[in-house]
Amino acid sequence: MKAKDLFTIILKVFGIYLIKEVLLSIPPILSNLHQMLDISADFALFSLFVSLLVFGLYFGIVCLLLFKTAWLVSKLQLTSNLSEEPLVVNLHRSSVYTIAIIISGILILTFAIPQFVRHFYAWYQFVDSRKSMFGAEHFDYSRLFTSLSEVLIGLLFLGNQRTIVNFIESRRRQSNGL
Repeated sequence: MKAKDLFTIILKVFGIYLIKEVLLSIPPILSNLHQMLDISADFALFSLFVSLLVFGLYFGIVCLLLFKTAWLVSKLQLTSNLSEEPLVVNLHRSSVYTIAIIISGILILTFAIPQFVRHFYAWYQFVDSRKSMFGAEHFDYSRLFTSLSEVLIGLLFLGNQRTIVNFIESRRRQSNGL
């Protein structure tokens, strides 16, 4: 493995981790589309533009990191001052991707499960307060759904790491013409 391969793997690992951010930037877009019907169209349009911009940036970064890594390494000149001697690492590229996906899934779950429990408890308090007729009339479900989606993304990363690695490897093979 050469230094270029190591930088490629590091950038792809970072791209895998950012997939979560791409998926989490979708609910605000849907929420803003819903707000256009209920609230002021001007405010919702500006929010929709910002949400689409955030989604586009995350999506573009993930595509660059996962599928245009060689171009990115050459443009950033990451290997310009390093020797071309191979680094001795006895791991296959797909093994490193699998490890990265598992670690990303664990990190996502580590941060998402406490948030989900907190928001689920807040929802439970809301339901309980509505029974006693002393609570608020509306509950903001967006945080509960966001934390639930983070937990599901983490579980999907852990359960489907082989599928994700195969997809990344197949895209790499297609771009290399193999």
